[in-house]
This record gives sequence, C-alpha cells and structure tokens, in this order.
Amino acid sequence: MCGIAGIYNTAAVEQNMLWAENMAGAIFYRGPDASGVQALDRTVFAHRRLAIIDLDAAANQPMSDCSQSCMITFNGEIYNYRELRQKLTGKWNFQTASDTEVILALYRTGGVSALSQLDGMFALAIYDHDNGKLLLMRDPLGKKPLYYFVSAAGEVIFASTLSALKVHPAWRGEIRTEAVDDFLTYEYVPGNESIYRDVFKLPPASIMQFDCDGKSSLHYYWRVDYSHKFNYSFAEAADILRSKLEAAVRKRLIADVPCGIFLSGGIDSAIVAMLSARSADSALSAFTIGFEQKSYDERYLAADTVEWINQHTGSGLQHYCQLVDCRSFDTLKHLAAIYGEPFADFSLLPTYFLSGFASRQVKVVLSGDGADEIFGGYERYQAMRCCEQLERYLPAACRRTLAWAAERIFPDLNKRSHFSRLRRLLKLAAVPAGQRYIYLMTQLAGQSRHELYGERMQSALSHDHDAFLQQALSAVTSCEANEKYAECDLHTYLEGDILVKVDRASMAESLEVRSPFLDRDVVEFASGLPFEFKQRGVERKRILKSAMADCLSPLISQQRKRGFAVPIGSWFRCEWQTLLAEHLLDGRLVAGNWMNKNTLHKIIMEHNSLHFDHSELLGSLLMLELFLENEIA
Repeated sequence: MCGIAGIYNTAAVEQNMLWAENMAGAIFYRGPDASGVQALDRTVFAHRRLAIIDLDAAANQPMSDCSQSCMITFNGEIYNYRELRQKLTGKWNFQTASDTEVILALYRTGGVSALSQLDGMFALAIYDHDNGKLLLMRDPLGKKPLYYFVSAAGEVIFASTLSALKVHPAWRGEIRTEAVDDFLTYEYVPGNESIYRDVFKLPPASIMQFDCDGKSSLHYYWRVDYSHKFNYSFAEAADILRSKLEAAVRKRLIADVPCGIFLSGGIDSAIVAMLSARSADSALSAFTIGFEQKSYDERYLAADTVEWINQHTGSGLQHYCQLVDCRSFDTLKHLAAIYGEPFADFSLLPTYFLSGFASRQVKVVLSGDGADEIFGGYERYQAMRCCEQLERYLPAACRRTLAWAAERIFPDLNKRSHFSRLRRLLKLAAVPAGQRYIYLMTQLAGQSRHELYGERMQSALSHDHDAFLQQALSAVTSCEANEKYAECDLHTYLEGDILVKVDRASMAESLEVRSPFLDRDVVEFASGLPFEFKQRGVERKRILKSAMADCLSPLISQQRKRGFAVPIGSWFRCEWQTLLAEHLLDGRLVAGNWMNKNTLHKIIMEHNSLHFDHSELLGSLLMLELFLENEIA
C-alpha cells in the first residue's frame, strides 16, 4: 500500500521533479518505508512505499522496464499477481518478485485490455514512451483513491489525495458551492467530482488515457450485473459462496509481513477471522477497541468470537483489546485535514483509533467491510418492505397522521432504541413510495436550505441535490425492488462513504486494510443470487449466515447489527458543546457567509433542548467548518 503522484506533459521536467517529490512528501504516512521520483520524457512520477510484497529495495517505485519504454507508479495490492506472473513466464524477464512489475509486464505484453485481468485494490499510472500517453486506472469498486486535474498549461497532475495535489503550484482550489450542498445532503462529496472545481476523482473500474495534445478518453472495464441470476438452490449457493469466501481470504493473507484482523462484535468480522485462522500457518493477531459507553462497547462479543475460533481451529487468534476515548477534538481536526474534503461519517474516529492500535504490531489487516451491501445487511431494506406493506392497508393521510403522532410521542435521543427506530419507520411510511430511498439516504430538506444558507451559498439553492442518487438508481441493473437499493448502495454509499472512511483512516496510520467480501468474484456471485437468499422476513444476510454457520458462536449469530458508531449527539450536548458553538458560530461558515448565523444558533439550541436530534446535520456542519479552517490555514 502506498501513495502516488505525478505530472504528465510538462515542459519543466526538472522543476516538476521537485514538485512531485513534495507532493509525495505530503502523503508520507501512506508509505513511510521508501520514496522515489523518476522522469521519462515529459512525465514525472513520485511514490511513497508501504512495503508489503517483496521487501527488497529493487521493488521500490516508480519502476521502469529494461528498455525505459514504460514507467509505472502504483498504489495497492494485486492478489492474483503470482498467477499472472506464471502466465507471463517466457514473455518477460522479471527482475523483482513484486506485483508492480507484473502490472508493467502485463501491459507491455498485452496492452491496455490485458489490465482488466488485475484482481485487487489499486490505483495506478503508466506512462508509455512509445505512444506518449498517460494511463490512469482504478480498481473495480474504488477502494484506492486517485484524484487529478489539468493545469492551465495542459499538464495532467494526479495524486492519491487532494492534500498532495494542493502542493503543486498549478493548484487553484476553487470550492464548488454545489459540492457543499451535496455534502450536506449525503455527508460525503458524491460522484466523480470533488469539492473543488475542475478537480476530479477517477471513477472506479475505469481506465483513462491522456495524450500530449490534451485529448482524453475514459472507458469502464467492469460493471457488476444484477440482472443475471444463477439457477442454484439455496443450499448449492451457500456451498459455492463458502468456497469463494475461503479463496478470497486466502488471497488476502498473501504478504511478506505479518497480517492481522479487525474484530468487532458482528458476524462479518467473525467470519473473516475464522476463515483467516483456518488458512493461516500460525496464530493471527485480532484487534478490538472498546468504549466506556456500554451500548457501543463490543469487547465481550469479540472475546466470545475469539474463544469460539480458538476452540475450533489449530492456529487460532491472539486477541488484543484496547479501551479508547474517541472524544478527542484534536484528533477530529487532524482527520479533517487528512481527508482533504468534507466528510461526516463520524465512525472515522473509532476506525482511526483501531487502525493506530493495530499498526503498532502489523502492517496488514483483514476487515468485514462490504458484506452489508452485497448480502442485504442493512435494516433500511427491511424498512422499505415494511412501508410497502403499510401502504397496502393504510391510506396516505393515515400514515401521515401516524408519523406526526410518532414525532411527538416517541423521543429520538438514542437512535438505537426501539422507540427511535419505530418513529423513523412511521415517518418513512408517510413519504411517497418513489422518494423513500432518497429520503433515507439524505438529510437537509429544501426549506431548511433556504433558512440555513448564507449569501455565498445562494446559487446552490437551485442545485438538484437529489440528482446524484436519482442517476445512480436509474443505472441499476436489478429488476427486484429492494435489490435495486442494495445495488445502488454498492455504487454510492459504499464507494463514497465506507471505502473512503477506511482508506483515509487506516492509511493515516500506515496500515493496509483488505476486504475479502469485496473480492470481485464474491461480488459477482452475490449479485447473481435472488434477493430473498439475502433477506427474508426479519432475517438479514441469510445466505451468508447459512454458508458460514460453523464460523459463528451462538451468541454472535443472534446479535442485531450495531455498526461502528459513536454518540456524537450526546457529545454535542456535553463534552463538545462549547467547542461546537465556537466553531460554528464564530468560524469560517459565518465569517465567509456560507451559513446563516441565526439559523446555526437555532439548530444548536434545539439540539441542546433535548426536543430534537440534529446530530447528523451538526456533524456535517462541523466537518465543513473544519475543512474551511484548513483551507484558510
């Protein structure tokens, strides 16, 4: 795992070698083991290395072939590099044992189309001297980041993070008010645009090529297809799924450094932990963090998983637990700078602390990310089905009355409580059927925008903030109602929130996180299963639990999904109350006319009164404020 940067089509190679080195220096934490800068023709690549495969210095990057015809800089891991290397034997004289050289050899012997054979998580750049083109490529699901912009002089400037791009003198950095509006809607900046005008994210599963005349082309090499369904029985599908997950875990344990496991109290990490323990030659380290607030603490559940695994495997797990306090405001400010653009999923805090805890012993961990999206693990899919049932028996006026009553009867101070969940369900049932998914996945209604936005944001009031999700929904391939939402989540929420959170938080601590559930083969197989194999009645992740029943202790298999959340609503009323008010009322949001101070004060007061829970909106506004403070600094 690494950090990459580069400049293509530059007339000032020597000067840009210095800038590229500085860009890579800005992401030192993504690769503290080695660094390199290299030029070929009018192109400069830079690299920071976290050594995982082939620890020899000969595998350092940027890397060129023997004829100096091609140069590569690459961030990520290729899980099938050994198989690809075997196929290329006789066609290529390998100088290293690295997966980087396998990519270079694959391109040189098979061209652009051969790169679709790569199985892994990656973002890479290849410069080809023979045709003078720059190639940028990103993995199928977008686990590894890659940003780019084109300078006024026609240079293509790219990097793993926005913070690295900002180092280059061609950086302009104009904030898009439409992107601010999108962020306040989704809690992340969605799609292939960034918070900055004319600065883009390379889309997942895509290859983009630039030539020296300023022309570019983009094509997608993969898209999961939910329209094709396998004709397997439930039992047959469970057996196949098990073998695919076993293979996915084995691939992700390949490393020349020790591997570990992120272990929570849920079934996803328990399955990964069991499969890893069965595949490993010796005991693996499992890492768990706990919290003082009991409703958020899963240490006893993780300990139960470890006991179960150690009873049923030879190698077992060595379990490490740490009690953490995530209420460090300084840590939040540090992460706001690392993420580079506004990001308001506050589970970034425990993810960061867990990554720091694990990174003191290992460089690689396996996690359970992705299982909810591909196996129907989210409660919202059940909520949508329940609303459909209510719609059959209750007229719209009655559902609106129930929602009105629920808001006044049931408190919403603890989102995990049964009362709070019932309140949200009845409010959802009152929403027209075609708008429910968007209602679930967004915040900040139209009228709220008019009250909240300051003069600088007035142009965003006409922005269609629902367009991103509407377009994503229109592009799904599934014909099944609830599966459409799961497929949409895969290409929106997973890509823009979950994977961004994990990559930035873990790499901030120089830790590589691998996700077996997001194996391309597993995702493709899961997409071909009927949705009823995943959810039926109140049961979620049905086929996953069935296929992996022996991996789960009785206690874990019966647990309700909790998520990796933190109680920010309580923090905003207590520990962070003063800090929140200072930053929102006296900070850049107000001074720069982004937001209306009176409305901000009203939202804070309503939240503190215990009659309203504005925690998500306040969290987004706080992260936007911290982002703006970093911009000015």
